[in-house]
Parts: sequence; structure tokens; C-alpha cells
Amino acid sequence: MNVSHAVRATGLAISLSAAALTAHAADLTVTAYGGAWEQAYRKCFVQPFEKQTGKSVDVILGSPMQWINQIAANTAHPPIDVMIGLVDSGEIARQKGLVEPIDEKNVPNLKDIKPNMLAYGKGYGFPIAFGDFGLMYSKKAVPNPPKTWKEFVDGTNAGKWHAALPGIAYVGTAQGLIGLFAMVYGGSLDNVQPGLDEIKKMQKSGNVTFYSEPNSPLVALKSGDIDMAMYFDGRAWAEHDASNPDIGYLNPKPGAVAFPTMVQKVKNGSPLGFQFMNVVASAEGQSCFANLIQYSASNKNVKYSEKVAPRVPQDNDSMWLPFDVISQKTPQWVEMWNKQIGR
Repeated sequence: MNVSHAVRATGLAISLSAAALTAHAADLTVTAYGGAWEQAYRKCFVQPFEKQTGKSVDVILGSPMQWINQIAANTAHPPIDVMIGLVDSGEIARQKGLVEPIDEKNVPNLKDIKPNMLAYGKGYGFPIAFGDFGLMYSKKAVPNPPKTWKEFVDGTNAGKWHAALPGIAYVGTAQGLIGLFAMVYGGSLDNVQPGLDEIKKMQKSGNVTFYSEPNSPLVALKSGDIDMAMYFDGRAWAEHDASNPDIGYLNPKPGAVAFPTMVQKVKNGSPLGFQFMNVVASAEGQSCFANLIQYSASNKNVKYSEKVAPRVPQDNDSMWLPFDVISQKTPQWVEMWNKQIGR
């Protein structure tokens, strides 16, 4: 084959590959967290949407800030149509103009979302559900778990157990650890140094491991590398039910920080995103999701099983922090963490 023929053949192959990719491209691209969360998300929202509409959905995994950066890099043709995240990342997306307003005209099931939960979206999304960020522990290794956060810190420093804490790269660290410890130890969201001081003490004790992805604490707890971890309640209970009865969970006093998971329609993304969000807002979808992942749902009509009902957090029992304030302060907190604790 001469050079010109080779070039034409190569070009034809590339064109055919591109056409194949285009032909198999999904109708809608949504994001999800990994592990049990993704499995529940697919079963309760993605599959019903595909069945109702006949459209295909591509689910991509990652982290909210990663998705926000990807969308910001191509706002005219975003690679994502519907994005999930926490309230603080959702606020960043809203402020950057990356997401679209929603109402009952394009998402009719919004009428059944609890008003206090709906308010967190500021008209640009809504929480699917929320979980608390408390303590997951081994019942064998820690038969008498700490009842307060100060008991947890003191016990860790004393070597009563080896604990896992979220590192600065983890999605819940700003609110669930830095903000929480700041307030527990006499600081505030304007002065988080008292909280960072306690984290530094725990680090120096040698009885702490930092993690950056959600499956690490589960693996470490089951292998005996750690005895306890700051972790989300629903994921802990799901692991308990998956033939791991040794795993326990509790919310130390004065309470665990609540984490609502926000869903938003990306600006310039497919209009199908509104239909998908309507499935996410439905009582049927959220009942399925909440009972699988064991988080407290935002739809007021959700029904919980007898097993799950006593486990899900109640709105008034959780610690709710001002997410819009935290989103503004997080860059400063990250810088302080990196200088004092390490990357």
C-alpha cells in the first residue's frame, strides 16, 4: 500500500471509529458517587428513567469539584447533563452560572420535596437525601464506643483504638471534620484553628489514618487495620447488613453533621435532564433509594421499611451547618490544613 492509500485508510478508520462512538453515545450523562451509592442510584433512578423514556443513560463517577471543572471547561457543550454533589459544591456551581433554575413546570415532583430541603437548592436543584457523618466502629475492637466527640478524640490520643479520619481531599472533610471540631472545641466557622489543633494532636498520637475515598475505611475496618472511622451512616449500615454484623454506627453528642446530596441540571445540557430529575424527585424513586442506601429522603411521601426507619436521621436531630458560608471558607481551610497537617 502506498503512502497516500495508507493515509486515506487511516482517515477512514478514524472516521468509522468516531461514527461508532457517536452512534453508541448515551442520550443523557449523569454523575454519581461510587460503591453502594452508585448501585442504588442506578437501580432507583437510572433504570426507571430508561424504562419510562426509552433513552440511554451514561453514569460517570468522580467528585463534585472535578465535575464542576469539566463543565466549566466547555460550558457551550458540557460533558455532563445532570450533576450530583453536596450543597456547598452545588452553591459553587450556581455561583459560576453552570446550572439551570428548576421549578414545578419542568420538574413536577418538586411539589413533594420538603420545603426545608428544597430551600438548600435556591431554585437551582434539590437534595435527594441526607446522611449524618458520625462514627462507624468494630463492636469487637470497641465494645464501649465514645458517646461524645471529645471522648472520641481523647480515646484516640490515648491509644484506645486506631481511627480513620477523612483527609483534606475527601468530600466531607470541610463540614464534617474541620467545621465540627472547630465548634466542639470553642472555635467557630470564622476561627477553625481550635479544631485543627485537635486534629494535629490526633495525628501526632500515631493512632490516626487519613483516607481520601469512601471504600478505604470499610476495607480497613474489616481487615482490622482500624477500629473506628468518621463515616456516613447509610454506608455504614449498608456494610453492616452485608454480612458484617460486627460493624456498628453511632452519632456522638452534640450531634453529627448532616450532608444533603444535591442534584442539579447543567446549563446547556440535554433537556432530558429535567425528566431525569423528576424521577429523582419522585416518592417511588426516593423510597427505593432511601431504603437501599439508608439515608433520609427529601420527598415527604417516602416510605421506609421497618428495619431502615429507626436508622435514618431525623431533620431536627442532625447538625446543620451553613453550607454557603463553608463553600466560601473552604479554600482557606484547605490551605491551613496543608500547611499544618499535610497533603
